[in-house]
Amino acid sequence: MQWLIIIAAIAWFVFGDPPKTVANWFWDDGAAPWESVDAFYYPSRADLTKHREALDLDDVQACRDWAYVEAARNRDPGMQRGTYECGVGRLDDWGGLRVYRLTVD
Repeated sequence: MQWLIIIAAIAWFVFGDPPKTVANWFWDDGAAPWESVDAFYYPSRADLTKHREALDLDDVQACRDWAYVEAARNRDPGMQRGTYECGVGRLDDWGGLRVYRLTVD
């Protein structure tokens, strides 16, 4: 029985993604301590092709704070015209597309 558990743990480390799995278990709405957060601010909700970004922030709150500062700089302090999102735990880059473990606002 012990060997079965050891083999299962090794398989998880070889074929799985332990940091992602653990982050999903305990930090399902924010960044795990080993993850960074990328912030994206869109000045216009109608045109999401134009954006500003800040990479490698410490946590989701830092992302939100940065987005609201950007909105204020864009003369939209209440975020009425613009919007933002926070990408938590970058998993991969496919061409120009970034894939995150979690995206929150």
